[in-house]
Amino acid sequence: MSAIRKPVLPPATLGILGGGQLGRMMAQEARRMGYGVAVLDPSPGCPASHLADHHIQADFSDAAAVRKLASLSAVMTFEFENVDPSVMDGLESFPSLDPLFISRNRWREKNLARNLGISTAPFFAVNSLSDLRSACANPEIQKCKGAILKTCEGGYDGKGQWRLQKEDLDAAKTTISLDQFAESLNQELRTIFTGPRADFSSTTTGSDGAAFEPSIAMASEQTPEFILEGMVDFSLEFSIVGTGFSDGSFHCYAPVRNEHRNGILHRSLSSANLEKESRDLAVQYASSLSQHFRYVGTFAVEFFLENGKPVFNEMAPRPHNSGHLTMDAKISSQFEQHIRAICNLPAGSSEALCEAVMINLIGEDNSDLSGLEKALEIPGLRFHWYGKTESRKGRKMGHITAIHQDLFEAEKRAHQAFECLGWARQ
Repeated sequence: MSAIRKPVLPPATLGILGGGQLGRMMAQEARRMGYGVAVLDPSPGCPASHLADHHIQADFSDAAAVRKLASLSAVMTFEFENVDPSVMDGLESFPSLDPLFISRNRWREKNLARNLGISTAPFFAVNSLSDLRSACANPEIQKCKGAILKTCEGGYDGKGQWRLQKEDLDAAKTTISLDQFAESLNQELRTIFTGPRADFSSTTTGSDGAAFEPSIAMASEQTPEFILEGMVDFSLEFSIVGTGFSDGSFHCYAPVRNEHRNGILHRSLSSANLEKESRDLAVQYASSLSQHFRYVGTFAVEFFLENGKPVFNEMAPRPHNSGHLTMDAKISSQFEQHIRAICNLPAGSSEALCEAVMINLIGEDNSDLSGLEKALEIPGLRFHWYGKTESRKGRKMGHITAIHQDLFEAEKRAHQAFECLGWARQ
């Protein structure tokens, strides 16, 4: 990134790699501010395509298509982190590829957090059944109430994760042979480590959780296939959604409390009601990540609260689902802040207009909106629909946000609307 960058002013075109709901909400804000929008996405009816001036229908790995997007755009950004670095060769983007490279791999991400002094759960590399047994038997993991085995890349919304209970950890210490340990695991894990797929690289940065100094230059180095993380005995989950600017400043919203169902965000509350010390430390952690990457754009950091202390879970280098309530409850939304940052404009205000509760509308095969009219009778109810062509199980189709000066009242109204829609019974 150059030291001095001129502001990108309307009616310039913003290029978005990805046309899902985040791309759509970026496009909505960009158009409100007077910008043109170009989107690259392989789906003909993707949510952002309805608002774009240009929709390049091509695969994300199509280098020629990405260069066409760049030629149409004054500035480029992303709505997701799994971007192939090779297609961006020689192209500038905001944020840069560095945070995307780190956050798409849980091993790199956790090591970076550790290097920056950010508290994490204990974690260990796993490439084999022997690695898994050693990690489960480690004293740091043994102190936990359980552990979660995760793929280092590719998992999201609870996918690519397997829970190990306390008895699984105990078996790592008490079984005599690897075969006995394998027999103690559930069928899915046993198949992963003893079946035909169990041929993982043994070249890693080590299975002892040792830290390393991450950089894009490490793209050619191998990382583990899996990471085992100790389960955090948390009292709540929350996120810091904030925006880094070219001048090095970092502007964030108040911590947002999050609740998940089946590994997918169910609802977010505009206030996490943290003690000042906990809140300040979480903001410090998020700010340190912003400073490390010289981050330009909006991102989110998810935390657990354990014994009053924030524990890092993961980073999302893009606007985040838990920040959707900022569209209705803050002076400047996370999407406006993102556009201000990538266009090198002054930061907007992250101050609250009111309290808010956001609930995701997660698809089922038979989801419909038959209760919408009744839901919209509820005062302060905002309805957001993403325009996806079909509803599928586990797919984020839209969200509702209830606003009020009192958080409890906003929570009550959001729940009433959710029940009116009938999605609460799915």
